[in-house]
Amino acid sequence: MKRWSIAFVLVVLACIPIFLSRSTTPLLLKDSDTKVLLVAVRARNAPMSWFAGDWPLENHFYRPMPTLAFEADNRLYGDNPVGYGLTNCLLCISCVLLLFWFFRELTNSPILTGASTLLFALWNIGILPLYGTILTWLALSALLVGLVRHGKSIKSYLPAYFILLYASNEITGLQPLYQRMIDWLPGRTASVMTVFALISLAAYARYERLGANRLPAPPPGPLDPPATRNTIAEAPPRRAAVVWALVSVVALCLALASYEQAVMIPATLLGVALTMRFQRYQVRWLWQAPFWLALVGYLVLRHKLVPSAPSHYQLQQFRSGPGVLLSLSQYGLPVLGWVQPFLNSIDVGPLIFLTWGPWINIQFAVSNVTAFVYLRRKWVFALAGYALSFIAYLPMAWMKQFEHYHYWPMAMRSLFVTILIWIGLEQLLIAWSPRLAKAPPRPSPAPGSLLRP
Repeated sequence: MKRWSIAFVLVVLACIPIFLSRSTTPLLLKDSDTKVLLVAVRARNAPMSWFAGDWPLENHFYRPMPTLAFEADNRLYGDNPVGYGLTNCLLCISCVLLLFWFFRELTNSPILTGASTLLFALWNIGILPLYGTILTWLALSALLVGLVRHGKSIKSYLPAYFILLYASNEITGLQPLYQRMIDWLPGRTASVMTVFALISLAAYARYERLGANRLPAPPPGPLDPPATRNTIAEAPPRRAAVVWALVSVVALCLALASYEQAVMIPATLLGVALTMRFQRYQVRWLWQAPFWLALVGYLVLRHKLVPSAPSHYQLQQFRSGPGVLLSLSQYGLPVLGWVQPFLNSIDVGPLIFLTWGPWINIQFAVSNVTAFVYLRRKWVFALAGYALSFIAYLPMAWMKQFEHYHYWPMAMRSLFVTILIWIGLEQLLIAWSPRLAKAPPRPSPAPGSLLRP
């Protein structure tokens, strides 16, 4: 319990810079979208009416929950931008704390939960290029020190170099979040949705953790540590209150009423169920049905309340072509992002290989593949963070890109990046360690052994 308390305190402390970075500029209320929102909210003066149709910008989106956030700010702060900026900031802090709860239920690991949530908190304020530089230098040190200490035994140091090189790219975050999430008021559409999405995911994971039976653990192998008096035995499963599953369904409905990206929450809930199953929980699969029924109900309701024809804004934002594939590759297969620059470089001719360009592309591609090979050591949670982030982002790839599209996906991805850094640092210690000396040959027969006929 002490370790959980330490992890939570560190996460709360990481929220302080987010609070201090809140925006107070009068420009908050001068953004064109914000001005139209507030004019519409004040003209209608009927908060609950937003559940019955289009939201204030009238571009065919069903978003009553973020609109209620603007209604509340309008009643509380009027034309004071400080209050609006505070609301945006508190929404982001809420997402950080709820992410801690979700990872706590999913992983049951204080280290993974605390480190992943801290990483996401840092992404909110965008100070991570420095950490990317640090990991790059650590990768170079693994290469140089490993070359000196291990020589031809490249397996002792090349993995550390490539994994840390890939981690140096991932730790900076796939997109900067501060400007759109804290310094731009309409960005709260994504943060309001993420609040409810994380509640839904965490409540469902808690429901399974508390109530699902667990399959017996595999028999210990010869390399497994023996049980001691400090070993914590697994408690017998308790019958979880069904309230947690109901909370998950209600939160899902509120997320669907917040932002269109929420249509991926049922798929991520299925991903959570699979992750729990890989941890030997006997998941109650029937509870997946209400999540998908809620999605179907949302689609029917949206069709009835919001014009089904694309608005002018939507037609402007839809896209197709190679940009969609490149955006998906950020989350799904980052190595593809280095293929096109490499192909462009070799079009110049073979002399291009005398420059750094193609070699940089090659080493980043190799680093991507190497990282995936070594992540198999902690594959359950690495795959969870990786897959959940891809699923959460999936529909937004077909839209012209804005940073707030990545807010919920990056929250999920922080688990994957944390494990990636963890594996990289483990390999770094191997690269820095002295080469093991071979044991001298054993005489035969060994001294003191019985004579053999």
